[in-house]
This record gives sequence, C-alpha cells and structure tokens, in this order.
Amino acid sequence: MARTSFCDSKPLLDLHMADERRGLIRTLPTVFGPADCWQPVEVSESRLVPAKRDPGPRWVSALPSLYTDRILSAKMNSIFAGFSNEVWTLSSVSISPAKDGFLEEPLRLYPRSLERFPGLQALVPSLLRHEVEIALEKLDLTWDRTFAWEMFLDMMRSQTWHSLPNAELPRHFTDATRAVLVDWLVQVHELMHFQEETLYLAIHLLDRSLRQVKVTTATLQLLAIVCLFLAAKKEECLLPEVSGLCYLMDHAYTKHQLLRMERKVLTGLKFNLSYCPPLHFLLLLASVSRCSAKMVWMARYLLELSLLEGRCVVFLPMQLAGAVLCLARQVLQEPLTPEGEAAWCLASGIHAGSETVLLRIMQILAAAAARALAQETGATFIKFSSSETMHVSRHPGLNNTAALLGVCT
Repeated sequence: MARTSFCDSKPLLDLHMADERRGLIRTLPTVFGPADCWQPVEVSESRLVPAKRDPGPRWVSALPSLYTDRILSAKMNSIFAGFSNEVWTLSSVSISPAKDGFLEEPLRLYPRSLERFPGLQALVPSLLRHEVEIALEKLDLTWDRTFAWEMFLDMMRSQTWHSLPNAELPRHFTDATRAVLVDWLVQVHELMHFQEETLYLAIHLLDRSLRQVKVTTATLQLLAIVCLFLAAKKEECLLPEVSGLCYLMDHAYTKHQLLRMERKVLTGLKFNLSYCPPLHFLLLLASVSRCSAKMVWMARYLLELSLLEGRCVVFLPMQLAGAVLCLARQVLQEPLTPEGEAAWCLASGIHAGSETVLLRIMQILAAAAARALAQETGATFIKFSSSETMHVSRHPGLNNTAALLGVCT
C-alpha cells in the first residue's frame, strides 16, 4: 500500500467531529423545469429557520503506550481485518455478491506483515475491536457498546446490498446532467438544514431511481426533490411541507405530481430505503486513526465531491471513506507523531479495499478537486470554503493533487 500511503507515517491527532451547519447558499437555481434552464429562486430570510448548532464531541483518547512501540515496529504494507471467521472479498473493478459475501480478492483476517510478530498479531484484533466500539459509541451510532462490534460487522455486510454494478446511466441522461442535479440537491439540502446523512441517502436513492424508475428529462428535478423528501422522512425529525418543496422548484410541478412521483419511486425501489452512508465509515476511520479536525473536514469535502462523480457510484462506502482519508492525508501533509502513526496503522486494519481500487478513487477525486473552482457545479466548493469548515476547499494543496497522482486534467 506504499503508493496510496494508507499505512505511511503521518500524524493523525485528536478527531474533532463538528456537526455544525454552514451558511446558506444564496441562490437556489431551478434545473430541468419546463423552460429547461436555470431560474434563480429568491428566498426571504424570514422563511429560513436558524440552524441548530450541536457541539461536536472530541476524541482525545490515545493508544496505550504499551501498544505504541510494538505497532510502530511493524511495517504494515497491506492491512485488512475482520475478527470472526468471515472472509471479505471484492473485485477491483466491479462489486457483485458472492456466496460468502463478496468477490475475488480476499481480505486477510490479520495484516500480512504481522506474520513475523506473533505477539502483535494476537494484540491487534482486541485493540482494534476496542477502538471501533469506542468510536461507534462516540459517534452516537450505538446506545450499547456490547453490540457495537456486531453492528460494525453488519455495516460491512450491508454496504454491498445496494451497490450498483456499473456507472452507466439510461441513454437520455449524461454524467453532466446528473452532476447538475446533484449540485442543486446539495444547495437545497443546505437550505433546509438537513443532516449530512440525509444528503448521502438522497443521492443514493437518486442513483437507484435513475436505473429502476422510468423518468424523462422534464421530470428529473421532480425525481431529485422526491428522493430528498424520502431521505428526510427516514433521517429527519422535522419534515418540510410538500408546498414548500414545490416552492423550491419555482412551482414547476404541483403537489399532486410530487406525490405521484413519490409513489412511483417507492414502488420502483420496493420500499427499500436502507443505506449505510460512506460518511459513517469515514468518521469511524477518522476516530480510530485520531485525525485532526482539519483532516476530517478535508476528507468530508472530498467525500462530498464524490457525490458529483458518476464514476464513484460503483465503489463501496468503505472504499470511498478509506480513499478520501488517504487523499486528505496527502494533501495536508501534516507532521508525523509516533502516536499518530500507530493509530493510522490500526485504522488501516478496518479498511476493505485493494490498492488498485484506492488509487482509482483517489485519482478521480484529485481531478475533481483540482477543477472544483472552475466548474459550474460549485455548491460543494462554496459549502466547504467557509471558516466553519476551515476553508478546506481553498487549500492550495488541492491544486497540485492531480499532478501528484499523475492525473491528466
């Protein structure tokens, strides 16, 4: 894994997971309406509900010094983990279910490089399991640490249930059309102050609906808002009014049309709205590896850029999370600490993906980040350029990332 630097020596200090909401995007364009053009929508400030600011938890737990020297002594060139008798396998190009879970290249239960260290090999499973349980509890993904590890294994299994076999869209749709639609959804999501999980679920439902539900170009915007509405029903406590959603679309569609599309999508997806977003895997990896706040924001920015890339829909959430964390680490080039190296190598143990897959995702996102400022779909760039997100989208290292990875832009 030398080329991806997933197990290289870089510091990852305390993780500050802040769930603060960022400022609103002032203009909300309407796309693919009857006029087939962008229409700005004016929203009065009195209509906007102030965002709730929940203080994010801080992770300051450090690895016991007893483990640190032993972990640093191992050169973990390829670390894959799983602490039951299960074997995780996957394809470097496409993902499809196999008899026991995944395909092709098996992921090892222990790091290959630990075969020379039997004492360390016996230590890593219990230590990693402990760190995963703590991380899930701090992320409020579990109420009882007793079942945290089983929940993590279920997350690993369920991420393949709705994976898309390829990135091909129906004939009359293009990746550029999809990118414009996703960019508009990002703006609406920001305007509604929804949780981040709602956005990832909405884009996932959109990608599945484009392949399983018959829609026309004229109803693309309606499909997108319906997917966001369904995601909000699953993730949010307070829901927007249907009339409010029609207002956001500049009344290009009626309430009746929106509700009909909702029934159509639910039927096409067989009422299956479950999804484990890559954001959960990212925060889990970041917590175990003791990432700094800036690295977490950089990784979240790169992960949200992946929503705009149609080529990323075939990758598993864990693969996306591992790749954006590696890329964020390369971009920031933070100084090394022994504790950070130990934590990073430990976090590498729960990453499921081959080096080929990691490099492919990193190349796609490096190119996307390098052109983010110049392209029209800039909602994500603006969203992560504020002081609350540490201005990560404007980091100068992103301009050189494509050249660093050998990507032609």
